Amino acid sequence: MYTENNTKSLRSVFIKIVLVVVILFILMMLFPTKGFITNLFKSSKEVDKNFNSNLIAIATAGSGYYTSSRLPQNESEEVKMTLKEMLDKKLIVRFTDSNGVTCSTKKSYVLVKRETDEYTMKVNLSCTDKTDYIILHMGLDGKQFPSTSTARCTFVKNLDDTLTYGEWSSWGTDRIIEDGTNQVEVTTKTVQSGTKNVTRNQQEQALANRYTFSSTGNVYYACSSKYDNAGVYNEPVMCTKNITVYATEPNYTTVTYYRYRTKSMTNNTVTKESDCDDNSLVAEGYTKIN
Repeated sequence: MYTENNTKSLRSVFIKIVLVVVILFILMMLFPTKGFITNLFKSSKEVDKNFNSNLIAIATAGSGYYTSSRLPQNESEEVKMTLKEMLDKKLIVRFTDSNGVTCSTKKSYVLVKRETDEYTMKVNLSCTDKTDYIILHMGLDGKQFPSTSTARCTFVKNLDDTLTYGEWSSWGTDRIIEDGTNQVEVTTKTVQSGTKNVTRNQQEQALANRYTFSSTGNVYYACSSKYDNAGVYNEPVMCTKNITVYATEPNYTTVTYYRYRTKSMTNNTVTKESDCDDNSLVAEGYTKIN
């Protein structure tokens, strides 16, 4: 019993193997290409990797194209661009799926819709090996859909020749004339240069002395001879005398000071790192160098 069952089992396996060989032989006769056999046993991971790469390429091109000026303005409004239109606009290069076949240029597309509080972009890719889509989201205040690319590149922008200056020199009294090389600043200051002797007229004052005659009771006022108005007066007066006073004062002079800085023309460049598909930098005049 055991031997008979074992024989039937081996015979069944042998028949299955023969059938597989026959089917492969028929397929090779119908499709005599190495590529067909390769694609027949191609792993699903390879298919997914190729499909995802192509899907991201379309999404990246769509994200760069649909900036603020091309977005729909009214709620529920949509704009659509097929893969054919993207190829015609040179937004993307032609590609194939894992079977080496060009993906559908009509069924593959990007669709941007104005929602209540955001924009959505549906990126659909239809190929012979797979069909699927992704959704990108952006706020209403956005200027460009977020990039789907992880690659980073360097962008360079050349600026016009600009006039640049070095540091200012110290102030000095040597005269400097401005020319094509130097920029000059001039200032004047009043400084003390020494002292000088001066004379001033000054008036000395004192109340006249009061006298009373004992015999008559009359009152008079007198300034002594050292005063310029020496004499006797019937009413109170101030006795005055002009005198000369000698003093020392600072002597001042005006000094001119100069300082300069060297100027030169330079050609400047600005370098930025960003996503390789950052079209906003290209619009600002930057060039992608890698």
